[in-house]
Amino acid sequence: MAANTSNQIAPSLKLRVTDQAVKLLASSIYRQLQDEGCAAKDIISVSSQLIGLVTDELQRDDQPS
Repeated sequence: MAANTSNQIAPSLKLRVTDQAVKLLASSIYRQLQDEGCAAKDIISVSSQLIGLVTDELQRDDQPS
């Protein structure tokens, strides 16, 4: 069996993040983007890109090996 790389984490070892931690992280990212001068449409674009990355990963995970 090959060793896990930083991009490959066994599903049973993936970190479970609490709802509170998710809200805090999202709020922090949002404030940072605002502080950097991003407009609302830019923040929506970043959010959309994040969703796209997660969707791609989920689709790869669903592919048979």
